[in-house]
Amino acid sequence: MKFFAYLLTMCALVGAPTLTAAEDDAPKSSAETRAEKKEAAEWYKKKIARQKKAIAALKKVRDEKSAKKAAATIMKYYGKLVGGNSTAMGTSGPAEVPEGEAMDAAAEKYEKQLEKLQEQLNAEIERIGELNISCSELDEAIDAVNKY
Repeated sequence: MKFFAYLLTMCALVGAPTLTAAEDDAPKSSAETRAEKKEAAEWYKKKIARQKKAIAALKKVRDEKSAKKAAATIMKYYGKLVGGNSTAMGTSGPAEVPEGEAMDAAAEKYEKQLEKLQEQLNAEIERIGELNISCSELDEAIDAVNKY
């Protein structure tokens, strides 16, 4: 009897990785696909809104004082992504950009808007560079805008 129980346990341990691998290869249901598409669209809509706010803040930069103020404004929108979320259990790490087919499809959909915003952002960064303003907070904020 002990041998039979041992044999069943070993079969379960050997067969378990095979079962999980088969579940990962299974096609996604339509509900999962819709949820992924919705998440991707929300991510890009939020990204576009954050970039518009960041560009508006960068347009106000004239000197170091306004640069620090703009950096604070930008980090208000990007702080949770860069520093992670603050929870009751502590602070989590930086946010990860979702990946997958739905994100690729959404990227194609919002490509023109993102390119236009990136051009505006680059123009503002170049303008600020010509002002010779050295503000580490603003540099961190600009890195956050470019990453997220």
